[in-house]
Amino acid sequence: MPTHFPRAARSPLPVHLRNPRRAYDVDGFEITPMTFQQAMDKGVHAVRVICDCGHVEETPIYVGAWSSTSFVPDAGMSLRCRACSKPDPQTVPAWPDQAGS
Repeated sequence: MPTHFPRAARSPLPVHLRNPRRAYDVDGFEITPMTFQQAMDKGVHAVRVICDCGHVEETPIYVGAWSSTSFVPDAGMSLRCRACSKPDPQTVPAWPDQAGS
């Protein structure tokens, strides 16, 4: 019995039930976030940590710190802001500078 349901068989997630760490398409379906392995394959070597207090910092992706199959937006659940100590900052890939290319 298949556990994967075609998109048409699922209904979109109501706004009040959506995960704030996920993106959703126009129809209300969750967009699968990037994993650490996918980020590293694209040349990303760090995660940008963004806190509500305005502090922004880059944290290197250490082998073993997060599983390669973990989602980049979920890394913030294990971090704290170094400026204000608030837990759970937003995390996004720190894309390499393309200015030199």
